[in-house]
Amino acid sequence: MSLEGGRVTSAVPAELEADLQPLRKRIDTIDTQLLGLLNARAAVVADIYALKRAHGVARLDTQRTNAILDSLAAASAGPLGADDVRALFGPMLTFFVERYAPPSGPDVP
Repeated sequence: MSLEGGRVTSAVPAELEADLQPLRKRIDTIDTQLLGLLNARAAVVADIYALKRAHGVARLDTQRTNAILDSLAAASAGPLGADDVRALFGPMLTFFVERYAPPSGPDVP
């Protein structure tokens, strides 16, 4: 055991490392899939923002945001509970409203 950056770490035994490796590969695959889905979501969000801008409508629709969170919380079959789903998706929805700027320019369709 050693102390690194204020936290206790320990060497991972070879047997544990062998057991962790395939699980970590699964996580890496899932993370890549999540990234693809988030990029697909960003493309649809860009289309929505373009429509809203053309009609002079604000980006944030609190009722829609709450409906998304309610629907996702109800749809979760676990192990994530409703509060977990809200904790994960709430900041993502906030990101898209407050920080996401769709790409623009001559190379963007």
